[in-house]
Amino acid sequence: MPVTEESVVIDKPVDEVFAFFADPENAPVYMTNVMDYELVSGAGGKEGSVSRATVKVAGRRIELTEELARVEPGRAQHRRSVKSPIRYETVYRFEPVETGTRVTFHQDTEDVGNFFGKFTQPVVEKLYARDVRNNLEHAKQLLEEGDAVEG
Repeated sequence: MPVTEESVVIDKPVDEVFAFFADPENAPVYMTNVMDYELVSGAGGKEGSVSRATVKVAGRRIELTEELARVEPGRAQHRRSVKSPIRYETVYRFEPVETGTRVTFHQDTEDVGNFFGKFTQPVVEKLYARDVRNNLEHAKQLLEEGDAVEG
């Protein structure tokens, strides 16, 4: 099972960073590989809310539906695929550090070989990790420069 994990430190307090990542309207703002993202049921940032998205990974469009399965206020947001050609579970962790908030993205994904082809899995994993890193860096830039959508 492929694992993707990337972290970034954002020079903002945990509550502000947590709220930014919890707001589904911010997903297409900071996630550069997201083509479309919308809340389809529940309240944004609340357990049980469901969102639908179209993302681009390794040049392929993937349509998915995901649930915000569990929220640990100020600490973590757990998401999981509900409908997707690739099953996954994602945890965003938020940790106060001296200079702000460390955000860690951790995702366990089923074998992507069935979707992309079994020989391409290492390449897809590297490209996806790059996308995740870019998304975190973009969120950092938006939050630190004050250009973030208010949540």
